[in-house]
Amino acid sequence: MRPRILSVLDYDIDNHLNRIVPHSRVSRLPKPVSRFLGYRENEYKEPTRLVVVFWSFLGSLLGLLIIGAMYKYAPGLTRWNPPIMIASLGASAILDYNSIRTPLAQPRNAILGQTFSALTGVIIHKLFHLNSNWEDVQWVAGAVACAISSTIMATTNTVHPPGGATAVLATTNAEIIAMGWIYIPFVLMSSCVMLVLACILNNIQRAYPVYWWTPADLKKEKDIEDLEKVSSNGSEKVLRGQSMARTSQADPDTVVISPHHLYIPDTFDLDGDELAVLSRLQARLRWDSAMDERPRADSSEG
Repeated sequence: MRPRILSVLDYDIDNHLNRIVPHSRVSRLPKPVSRFLGYRENEYKEPTRLVVVFWSFLGSLLGLLIIGAMYKYAPGLTRWNPPIMIASLGASAILDYNSIRTPLAQPRNAILGQTFSALTGVIIHKLFHLNSNWEDVQWVAGAVACAISSTIMATTNTVHPPGGATAVLATTNAEIIAMGWIYIPFVLMSSCVMLVLACILNNIQRAYPVYWWTPADLKKEKDIEDLEKVSSNGSEKVLRGQSMARTSQADPDTVVISPHHLYIPDTFDLDGDELAVLSRLQARLRWDSAMDERPRADSSEG
């Protein structure tokens, strides 16, 4: 057993979030839709290098052209006097359209990493701006914003390197400082636009994203958790993939249900609804078993 202090130091927020995040159902969508959301029935094979270079070039070009045009011509955006371009989006473009298989480029990181960093940068600027000698310590604010945004991204599993620049810009760039809090929705909106374009272009000959929230198999984790919940009710044991001798001598490809034991081979992949059916069957067996034992107890008392 690991020492408690090591468990605390090895904290992973996904151990808590994955319990409430639904597993991906992209595979159930119509094929034309699921394809552009990154799902592939067969194993994905990366195309040739020149193909990758072409789509990376086109994605970066179109992504930043769209963002720049929005900042310059969209009536609802120009009133905030945004900069010609938020520089950190250029770094995001390299990840979103080039290194699309890395964890740093996946939607959770690309969206939340940038947004958390923008929020951090604005907050740090507001705090440092309370100092009457703000301009003398502005360089310190940039370093602090980057460090804190890095910590937040690492803690929330949303590391996206361009986010560091997003936080620094919020404390050092005059145009962005003048935007104030509106800088945050600008970054969020821009990241979402780039993600939508990435889902379109990157899925023509490539596959993106690799995952939407986590590389972990949430469906399998939830199924196991459901089994553990079943096992905690009535003190029955749930044996998954263990020796058949502990429950039954049945075929190893057989699901075995008894009032106090439930055996599911590793070869079976059950969803939550199917597990619920098994738990109801087991509850019925426990009830029938209890009813059978009651007459015996009554007769012995008589």
